[in-house]
Amino acid sequence: MAMLFIGCDTSSPDAEEDPVPPAAHVEARGAMMQGVPPPNNPTGPSEGTVLSGPVFDLATAPNGSILAVETVSPGTDIPPEGTNTSVVKEISRQGVQEVTEIVTVTGSPINGIETIGRGNFFAASGGLDQAVGAGVWHVTRGNARKVGNVESFEKNVDPDANEGLKWKDPLCEINPSEGFTAGPQSNPYHLARRSGREVLVADAAGNTLLSARTNGTVDWVSILTPPTTGPPAASTAPTDWRVLFPLSQDTNCYVQPVPTAVDVGPSGDYYVGELTGVTPGDLEGNPSTGLSRVWRVEDGARNVICPSDDCEVALDGLTSVIDVEFGPNGDLYVVEYDENGWFASTALGTPAGGTINRCDVETGQCTAVADDLTLPGAIAFDKGGTLWLLENNIGTPTVRPVPSAAP
Repeated sequence: MAMLFIGCDTSSPDAEEDPVPPAAHVEARGAMMQGVPPPNNPTGPSEGTVLSGPVFDLATAPNGSILAVETVSPGTDIPPEGTNTSVVKEISRQGVQEVTEIVTVTGSPINGIETIGRGNFFAASGGLDQAVGAGVWHVTRGNARKVGNVESFEKNVDPDANEGLKWKDPLCEINPSEGFTAGPQSNPYHLARRSGREVLVADAAGNTLLSARTNGTVDWVSILTPPTTGPPAASTAPTDWRVLFPLSQDTNCYVQPVPTAVDVGPSGDYYVGELTGVTPGDLEGNPSTGLSRVWRVEDGARNVICPSDDCEVALDGLTSVIDVEFGPNGDLYVVEYDENGWFASTALGTPAGGTINRCDVETGQCTAVADDLTLPGAIAFDKGGTLWLLENNIGTPTVRPVPSAAP
């Protein structure tokens, strides 16, 4: 998937100074990118603002309101024929208004958005088969440039297959019905700003946390490993990993971690949430739950394996984590897409309801603050500390405040 921005230029954007349909054996991106957008039907803030969709992320604007990116003209063809027009909209209790930044994407809508300053933000575009089009963009006053060529990085490095434990065999990615072939896969999803010049990227299909900088540098921060068959919650031993199916007598295809969410904590460490790939139980109609984790990666870490001295499990026992966000009280708010897992809710059509949890990352304890949600996709806090939620992101995407989630 290639990506073009209206009003692109090659000038250096302003930046702040640095502070010190899912494939059954691939990952969970397909299901979240299906569906026909409904007509726009805005309602009052108390009921929620309905957008055209699909919508995959929320961010907090510099003025404290909420930003959402909706795909208003989805393309269905592979590049260069198919294009998507995505519009950034600002949502507050006073209503919704369109922001001037308009982005045209070929092959995929915008998966993630992260603000830097007024009219200045990072955006992520997902990749098609073999990572085509995967990238990170820096938008400044309506102009944009690609600062992270994730497609090229994946093709040259492909970390989970070629670095560290080298645990993923590219042949495990083959799924003709979903259009996936053997080779590198990438789906940059949600983002977390580390500075005005660097953004962290949860690469769902790459099973990695990436770093992209405005100087064009892309590197892998950490590689996540498969969920285990039981305690401990994480292990570097392949004999502990959950097997989806044997590829050969000597090689297994494992259940994949699928990182979808990342945020920077109060101490500077990075917190990465997993959606978790399909399991044998899912395929047999017995949803696998409690396999998703939130990892803590040391501030400044590069090229580390999870688990290791620089990457440990902060929270476990979760199901289908789709977003994480630190609240004004210092707790981590964790969104679970569905209590039965994403596969049961999307592929099998048996949703059980999503949940927002407030978690203490020091003790590992979580408390549900909102449940029975309809396919929640993202959260963000406004300037008053109110939590805003995106629900039903591929049906009738709705953004609304969640009073019950107040600190």
